[in-house]
Amino acid sequence: MTLSFEWLLEPITPQAFFAQYYERQPLLVARGEPRRFEALLTLGAIDRFLATTSPRHPDVFLVDAARKLSAEDYTLAEPDGNGELDLPRLYELFRTGATISLRRLNESLPELAGLCRAVEQVFSGHFQTNIYLSPPAAQGFNTHFDSHDVFVLQASGSKVWTLYDTLIELPLHGQAFDKTKHQPGPPSREITIRAGDFFYCPRGLFHSARSTEETSLHITLGLIGKTWADLMVEAVSAACLAAPAFRRNLPAGFAHPDFDPGSARATFRALVDSFAQSAALEPILQKLAEDFVTSRRPDLAGTLQEIDHQAPLAGDTRLVARPHLAYRLNEDGNEVALLFGASRLTLPAAAAEPLRFALAGAPFRVKDLPGRLDDAGKIVLARRLLREGLLLRTA
Repeated sequence: MTLSFEWLLEPITPQAFFAQYYERQPLLVARGEPRRFEALLTLGAIDRFLATTSPRHPDVFLVDAARKLSAEDYTLAEPDGNGELDLPRLYELFRTGATISLRRLNESLPELAGLCRAVEQVFSGHFQTNIYLSPPAAQGFNTHFDSHDVFVLQASGSKVWTLYDTLIELPLHGQAFDKTKHQPGPPSREITIRAGDFFYCPRGLFHSARSTEETSLHITLGLIGKTWADLMVEAVSAACLAAPAFRRNLPAGFAHPDFDPGSARATFRALVDSFAQSAALEPILQKLAEDFVTSRRPDLAGTLQEIDHQAPLAGDTRLVARPHLAYRLNEDGNEVALLFGASRLTLPAAAAEPLRFALAGAPFRVKDLPGRLDDAGKIVLARRLLREGLLLRTA
């Protein structure tokens, strides 16, 4: 199994997904491959995680659409409210209809971490996994919508999803579902998601899900993406820092009932026109890209062994870039800066060409690195990238 967005979607292509479904309509990929996601997560893995790692609320919580549950129902009492799980009580609630929810399990299980990295590279946005384990004939949440796009991987069992209308098209994070304000219309579609199936649920789409007569385990990949609204906020902030006119106080007395907004309207229009003339996309886009790369947790598995092994490198040593890398190369005069997770490597400008080649993804021999570095310089660069966890040895 090679984790990739293509693998999640097939036989649908990413091109078809982005052209026809993304932020538009739901997509069910039914396969008849019940063991497809078995390598990512099983009921046994959840059982071991709960029994051996001492997880706590709210990273693990219970929901049941048929009754109200509180943390006190399945945790040991602690002053901060983030109690250790009382597993016997939790298991009894699960047996009687409660869904076990595990947040951000990608931070604990390497298989799910790898899944997130694979799709993050495609979207340039952070993903997290939430896991839902439901007993037979159970419904965890009442009908609702999410303010983020959700990708569902049915690991085992099956669930019937009822879809409704979209009340708020592409809601922002601040437009989250509120049961006192948001009510769905009549159901529009019902689908059954079986083990091995993939389902895309765009944000804003009302839905509910109920397990069938078997235990259901599914993985949700939640996209924490950046919107054009986020970019515009950054652009306005940059304009305010650059021009004093944006930083002036509002007119004195603007809250008075007799205030005449005429002059304020003219000032506002002038500021909007000034912003439209001066705002530049590229610097803001670069900032958001760097924020994504530097806040992303890279895969460094095996790096300690590489440091301890200290096997010599030679011109014929074969290396390959670590899968699903997210990085930025910024060239500035005599230097090139490589951003990778929380690391920033500053190297001579002569390293830029071999760096791009080494990180492109295809296996290579050290001596085949292009550019102006001599053989010794190529080995030094390759050794540094190995120790930083950017490259791996390959046969």
